[in-house]
Amino acid sequence: MAAALASLVAVLAWRFGQGPGGLLYALTYLLAVVPGLPVGFTLFGRRHAAGWVAGGLLGYVMTAFGLWLVIAAGMPRAYAMIAVWAVMSAATWLPYARLRPAALVGLPAWRRTDTLALLLVLFIVPGLLAPTLSRVGEVDEAGNERYRAYFTADFLWHAALTAEIARFDMPPKDPYAGDQTLNYYWTYFLLPGCALGSNPFGVWPSAIPILKVNLLLSGLLFIGIVGCFTWSIVPRAGAAASAVALGVLAASAEGSYAIYDAMTHGRGLDSLRQLNIDAITAWVFGSLTVDGLPRSLWYTPQHAMACSLGLVALIVPGGTRRGSGVGAALLAGVALGGSLASSPFLGGAFSLVYGLTILLAKHGGWRDTVRAVCVNAAAAAPVVAALVWCKWNQTFEGAGAAVAIGYSGPITRAPVVMPLLALGPLLCAAAAGLWYGHARARSALAPALAGVAVGFTLLYLVSMPGADIVWVGWRAGQILLLSLTPFAALGFAWAADAGRFRVFAIAAAAVLFLIGLPTTIIDTYNAQDIWNRRMGAGFRWTVLVSPDERRALDWIQRTLPARAIVQMDPTARGRETWTNIPTFAARRMAAGLPISLLRKPLYTERSDRTHTIYATSDADEAGRLARELGIDYLYVDSTERRAYGASLEKFDSHPELFERVYQGGEVSIYRVLPAGEGS
Repeated sequence: MAAALASLVAVLAWRFGQGPGGLLYALTYLLAVVPGLPVGFTLFGRRHAAGWVAGGLLGYVMTAFGLWLVIAAGMPRAYAMIAVWAVMSAATWLPYARLRPAALVGLPAWRRTDTLALLLVLFIVPGLLAPTLSRVGEVDEAGNERYRAYFTADFLWHAALTAEIARFDMPPKDPYAGDQTLNYYWTYFLLPGCALGSNPFGVWPSAIPILKVNLLLSGLLFIGIVGCFTWSIVPRAGAAASAVALGVLAASAEGSYAIYDAMTHGRGLDSLRQLNIDAITAWVFGSLTVDGLPRSLWYTPQHAMACSLGLVALIVPGGTRRGSGVGAALLAGVALGGSLASSPFLGGAFSLVYGLTILLAKHGGWRDTVRAVCVNAAAAAPVVAALVWCKWNQTFEGAGAAVAIGYSGPITRAPVVMPLLALGPLLCAAAAGLWYGHARARSALAPALAGVAVGFTLLYLVSMPGADIVWVGWRAGQILLLSLTPFAALGFAWAADAGRFRVFAIAAAAVLFLIGLPTTIIDTYNAQDIWNRRMGAGFRWTVLVSPDERRALDWIQRTLPARAIVQMDPTARGRETWTNIPTFAARRMAAGLPISLLRKPLYTERSDRTHTIYATSDADEAGRLARELGIDYLYVDSTERRAYGASLEKFDSHPELFERVYQGGEVSIYRVLPAGEGS
């Protein structure tokens, strides 16, 4: 079975990566995780799956920090990156090979049946990614590239971010305000960014193919650690695998609700194509939403990486520690620090879960509790270091002002219906597990209990009114999905041991899957439905890049200076083609309205001025504004022509201000001449 999974992954890497470049990047990824494997083995043992998966996750983030060090030192060359990787690998492998230490955290023995169950669960990843990622950028008969929402909101932004990192400016610049530092957590994207920027073999011409391969391999690590975390609390192969399958594939009842609603109102099943099926709680009830774990695989791998590293840390207090426990706590802190660097909000939340776990864990008395707290204080050092690193690189600058505490916002509109719909099947299984099976694993339940407590606290009492109002719901939902899964495993274990009620218990479990699976089935279908061009919530479900646009964007990437500011009109493009220049041409803009970043007044102010550049008939005013904004080139295609019509004639009629440097179909590109150059 392992060979079958490896073969499938290799085939998908070839397909996603457009041939040999995909396989070469997959090899690069595998090499990147090598430095962390001895750390994982030191934590959980070489013969335990948790050691391999945790080691892979720690290796990925360790290599990312090594790459950052090379860039920050001003030596962004392939040989320097390889040298740092080699030094890190030697620093971890040589001591481990010489000492072969016993695992710091003792877990129940890992058996062959556990391996088979984990492998079965891992097949979920290619099953979800193959039909969706294969359609990202698919070319139709007319030569148009097709991109489906919500890949247009996240995946295309990640391509722009990766292209920005590939320029090796540190900290990176904001692609939508080219002279500003980017306030975003970009640690996860350092590996693909450095691969794209160095490109030693010339087989990675753009970010999108290697990001697809990165999603695939990171997804395997994500689901792998979810399985190991669940198993560490309920060490039964079938129960743990069933719970992970429920948590990933059938956690939400929103799909079943949408089918019922469509059929009872005579709309038919085709109407489901027009829904954000995993956001029914927001679209119908106006409340928060919980993005299911398939969306972590498709759209938000940086948050999935943060969750993965957080789960590595949470396995530590649930096991039996050897020695003083300080070493295990320190390595748990390394994982939490990596989580914080990958996604500060989630990393902070998982650090809180870890601390609460220590308090909830069963101790002999208050003295033992105090000792446990003191020992685990060692975990704080790497977390603080990661916090300082994030502050130094301005990855979350301004985000704190967007957070509000208190019971308010969308959650108040459906405080009961929202979690029951978004998490219903998983909640039912978890409730059964908590009620009937808690005595089986009472000493190991603390990490899951702490995660559920923190998750629900965030869901009901924390919001970001200054940003995307549902963002906290997404992150709290991820924590809840992961923390409820072990309780669901207890429920499945009880069902298997229910004696004369076993048939009824298993039937009830099957009903939960039947209720939850429609959400994932519909969501997967919609995520690959690139033929739906109807309007969604302010955007078309599928966005096109025409052949003329593609040729122009390729010309920009191939011809113009890497740090040139190339500007399109953000206002006319709205929520559809808002990132075309940074994503497909790999160039910065002076002004943009990025839908995936924290809102800033600067974005709106600059976009208003850019709107004037295109809308005004006064060429002198347009030239002055362009120079003030630092724009080097102005981009015009059918979007601007529909929005501004005759106002664009000024660019051709005033060669003393604007020099046309490209013309192809409806696309024109103009160089903004410095004052006095064209006179």
